[in-house]
Amino acid sequence: MIQGNLPQILTVSELNFNIKTLVEENFRFVHLIGEISNFKVHSQSGHYYFTLKDSGSQISAVMWRTRNENLLFTPEDGMQIVVKGRITVFPAKGSYQIEVWELKPQGMGELQARFEKLKQKLFEEGMFDEAHKMELPKFPENIVLITSKTGAVLHDFIKICKRRYPLLNIYLYPVNVQGVSASSSIIEALRDAEKFQKFPVIDIIVIARGGGSLEDLLPFNDERLARVIFSCKIPIVSAVGHEVDFTICDFVADMRAPTPSAAAELITPNIKDLIESIDKFSYFSRSFVQSKTENLRNSLREVQGSYYFNRPKDLISEFNMRIDELSKGITGTAGGRISSLKSSVKFFKQTLHHISPRNNLKKGYAIVRKKVDMDELRLLFEFEKIVTRASGVGKNEEVEIEFHDNKKQAKITS
Repeated sequence: MIQGNLPQILTVSELNFNIKTLVEENFRFVHLIGEISNFKVHSQSGHYYFTLKDSGSQISAVMWRTRNENLLFTPEDGMQIVVKGRITVFPAKGSYQIEVWELKPQGMGELQARFEKLKQKLFEEGMFDEAHKMELPKFPENIVLITSKTGAVLHDFIKICKRRYPLLNIYLYPVNVQGVSASSSIIEALRDAEKFQKFPVIDIIVIARGGGSLEDLLPFNDERLARVIFSCKIPIVSAVGHEVDFTICDFVADMRAPTPSAAAELITPNIKDLIESIDKFSYFSRSFVQSKTENLRNSLREVQGSYYFNRPKDLISEFNMRIDELSKGITGTAGGRISSLKSSVKFFKQTLHHISPRNNLKKGYAIVRKKVDMDELRLLFEFEKIVTRASGVGKNEEVEIEFHDNKKQAKITS
C-alpha cells in the first residue's frame, strides 16, 4: 500500500522532453514585441543570437542564417522590433527560446509588409540571382538617364559624368518619379530606350531619383516595373534614394548604386586615371623598346666583330682576287687568239684577192657564159653556165662575155 502511494519519479531528460512537447505543441507561432539586447552574429555560421526583453522579462532568441540573410537591415542592441517565431525547448539545458522566422522594426506599416512580401516572391522566382545580371561595359559611349527633368539629380549626374568621362553621351528620358503614374512612366521609358539600340547603340540605362520616404519610393517597388527591368536587354543601374534606401528596383537591376551621384561614379571611368595609365604604358613601352634595341645593337656589334662573321668576307675577298686573276688571264689569252685570227683572216683575204677571177679580168681576161635550157638544169638553180672550152658552144648560140668593166652579148657564127 505504501508503495502504491509513491509519486511517479521522472528523469530530468523525461521532464524536459515533456515540457518541450507541451510548449511546442501549444505555442507553434507567436508574435512578440521587445528590445534587442546582447546581439551577436556567429562568425562562421552567420546565425543571429540575441535577447528580446521588455521592462519586466526577457527571452533568448535565435535567427538562422537562411532566414536572416534576406533582411534589409542589420539588428542592433536597443532596437525595438516585432518578431514572429516558434517557441522551442532545448532539453539538454532545460532552457527555452524563440526561433525567429520574421523580424522587422517596430512600427513597420502596411507598405513595408507589402514590400517584404513582393521581395520574397521575386526572390523565390530567381529574379535577384546574380546569374541573370549583365556586366556593365568599362567604356560606355551612350547612356539613357531615366529621371525627372527637374531637381538636383539630373544636374549632379551630368556634372560628375562630364568631369570624369567627357566622351560619354547622355540621353535624358524625363519621367515622373513620384505619384500614381510614376511606375507606368518609367516602364514606358524603359521600353522606348530599348528601341534606341539601332542608332545610337545604348550601353547602359540608369534609373535615378533622390531619397524619400517609403511612400515616395513606392513606384520603384512596383511588380510590373520589376519584371520589365528583369527582361530588358540593356544593362540597368538602379540609383534610387539614399544609401540606406532599398527598393525592389535595386534588387532586380544589374547594378545598384547607393545614390545617383554614386551611379555616375560607378559607370564612368576616370579620364585622368586613363591618361595616367596611357602615359605610364607609353613610358614603359619606350623604355622597353629602347632597351631591347640597345641590346640588339650590342649583339650585332659583337657578331660583326667576331672571327666567324668576318671569315666569309675574307673568303669572298680571296675569291674576288682569284676571279680578277682568272679574268685577266682569260682576257690576255683571248686577246692574243683574236689578234692571231685577225692576222690569218687578213692574209687569206689578200690571197683570195690575188687569185680572184675578177682580179684576173683586169689583166685582159674575159668570162664567157651561155644560156642554159630548163631541161638541162634539172635540179640546178643557176640559169647561166660558164664556157671553159670552144666545144662548149655551138654555131648560132648566144653567149655573154664579161670583161673587167662591162658585159657584152655575142653570137657564135662558126
